[in-house]
Amino acid sequence: MSQMTTGFAGRVMREFGYRVAAGSNSELVDGFADSRQVTPGALWVAFRGESVDGNDYIEAALGNGAAAVICEREAEGEWPGRTIIVVPDSRVALSQLGEAWLRHCEPRVVGITGTVGKTTAKELTAAVLSGSFPVHRSKENFNSLEGLPLALVTLREEHAVAVLELAMDRPGEIGELCELTRPEIGVVLNIGLTHVEKLGSIEAIAAEKLALPRWLAPTGTAVLNADDPRVIGVRDELRCEVISFGLSEDADLRASGIEPEGLDGTRFVVTFEGRRIAARSPLPGAHTLPAALSALAVAAALGIDMDTSVEALNSARYEGRMTRRAGHNGSTLLDDRYNSSPASLEGALKMLGLVQGRRLALLGTMAELGPAAKTEHCRLGKVAATNCDVLAATGDPCRVLIESAQRSGLSGARWFADRDEAAAWVREQLQPGDTLLLKASRSQAFEEILPLLGAQS
Repeated sequence: MSQMTTGFAGRVMREFGYRVAAGSNSELVDGFADSRQVTPGALWVAFRGESVDGNDYIEAALGNGAAAVICEREAEGEWPGRTIIVVPDSRVALSQLGEAWLRHCEPRVVGITGTVGKTTAKELTAAVLSGSFPVHRSKENFNSLEGLPLALVTLREEHAVAVLELAMDRPGEIGELCELTRPEIGVVLNIGLTHVEKLGSIEAIAAEKLALPRWLAPTGTAVLNADDPRVIGVRDELRCEVISFGLSEDADLRASGIEPEGLDGTRFVVTFEGRRIAARSPLPGAHTLPAALSALAVAAALGIDMDTSVEALNSARYEGRMTRRAGHNGSTLLDDRYNSSPASLEGALKMLGLVQGRRLALLGTMAELGPAAKTEHCRLGKVAATNCDVLAATGDPCRVLIESAQRSGLSGARWFADRDEAAAWVREQLQPGDTLLLKASRSQAFEEILPLLGAQS
């Protein structure tokens, strides 16, 4: 058995006392919580949410080919050959299954957390390690108590290392994810204001993120950003080994001699244990280097020599969530509308500043900032003014962003109450050779304005 099977899932669930209607034994090819995404042979789990109850879609998931389902009521109809597991709480049952499979496969686990950059760091880390080990990585942003166990469905017995992304939006979640995954190596990239509306303060966010290195056993290794005082400040209280990374002279693994290559990547020199090696990250801008440096630090913690890990980094190909698209009138769109936080928006604007030609940005609001919303939008307006030639923004919190940009000297800055009006105005500004950055929180559905901007895949 190389991959999780319906038989394994049924056996584990029976051991926990759940009702299992066993079907034919087959490999589970993936894990999903959205019945519309289910592919034949997958595991599907019914989660009960605030507005949608996944248990209303059991038959839809089975109809789309799910080989096994975990749900909180019996399925209607006959589904021969399928494994149907009925439980009181799907979240609990899925965590139990994911933990059992992880213990069965026994990979060395790398956990990565931080306010921004987790997915990018996970992908680069997996790329660097893949030259030395069979590596599993959690897919996309499957990083919560619901998503991470689903990502473990594709873990295989031959995987020597699992690189997992750990996220949170409530107190205690990182600790629960640590108990589930038991990481040997814990990476903390940064601590910022995202989720401050839910957790109340930057100190509460820091305590949650730092639960990862504090959880590690004495035989583990914490990989910490030396350039973030809140992150590196935990070093002296840890019982495990520590490798710090960053631009700071005090970092154990340090980058210097940084040479941006526009949107194509960043060259730098990495220094570690007395050695200096020329390296290249596929990500643009110095602000993206924590992802590359943390990947090299994880490789060192796993015993990979620096020449090997740097060579793997140099050949890595990863553009992150930002997608380049052809836009209206010969322009280029930098589509980074997945999410927006102070740190990620600042990074995206600084990356835009590296571009040749006219630079435009269409921004939406940053969510979940609570009382820090006005201050952070104002601060980012100043950053936008130094990295944009034309700026449009929509959403009430962005009023102060535009006003701040205008005070900082950016005359081509306009605020719009209506998102589509903002897109129409930006479209009129686009000229051949222009580059337009799109950045917003998911709730603003910027994907709906892509056609207005002439976006092509």
